Amino acid sequence: MVIDAHAHYDPRILDIGTTIAKMDAAGIDKVALIPTMNDPLPHTPDILLAVFRRLMDSRRLHPCAHWMSRSFMTKDGDVRLRGQVYRVYHRPDNHSVAEILRLHGQRFMGWIFLNPRGSDNPADALDELEQWRQIPGFIGVKLHPHWHGWHMREALPIARRCEELRLPVLIHLGFAESGAWELLVDACPQLQLIFAHAGMPQFSRVWPRIADNPKLRVDLSSPYLDERMVRRAVQALGPQRALYGTDAPYGFPQEDDSYDYSHIKTWVERLPCRAGDIDRILGQNIAEWLPEIR
Repeated sequence: MVIDAHAHYDPRILDIGTTIAKMDAAGIDKVALIPTMNDPLPHTPDILLAVFRRLMDSRRLHPCAHWMSRSFMTKDGDVRLRGQVYRVYHRPDNHSVAEILRLHGQRFMGWIFLNPRGSDNPADALDELEQWRQIPGFIGVKLHPHWHGWHMREALPIARRCEELRLPVLIHLGFAESGAWELLVDACPQLQLIFAHAGMPQFSRVWPRIADNPKLRVDLSSPYLDERMVRRAVQALGPQRALYGTDAPYGFPQEDDSYDYSHIKTWVERLPCRAGDIDRILGQNIAEWLPEIR
């Protein structure tokens, strides 16, 4: 079974019917969807992604990446690109994914997207977790301290509850206090934590620090990565610690401006690994959780 562990539901870009057709064409059995968190963004040029990737992965240049990232954000926490402001949704719509799970539960799973600052009452995020975890098909929690702009300690109540429930957490790290993932690991040693986009924006600084902890993994999603970065992550952590993902529908456009669902899958299939190890990355690793967390 091939499972995309990291994709987004945004029908303004890619509707479910087209998604299923592209899954079938690419040989994808199931997709774990995340509610969208922002207005549709313009395509980022490959050269800019390559520069940003280089800055993030360099210890010396990492402060430049932090500055560059902040330069794209408004004071209200929205994204500004080419003079245009794109909203970041501080309370993503989990209901939209729940409806897809109801209608197409054989093909889709879901991540419950929570924001500790999504309302004036921090307890609302825990209430939202309790509400949505009852829905069949939700497999864990997504957190995004980078664009939602919170300190890692603000997620401790969510992390502790997920540890109790044995729900994995998929997290997109930020810079500085928004990237202090060690706080979660120290406070919740049994928490299963997945670092989105191979640990972006810390990349290779994360890998050796999590190498001895089998509860900590990375996904291989997003145009923020390239094939070389995927190979480095798998080499550093091993195929048991990597999950195939796409970050669909973002990046990797086809000539008709549609989405190329086979791009990252091809990177994984070309990894210098045994066939069984590639199968682990493409789906077996995450599938091993499913009986336990459904």
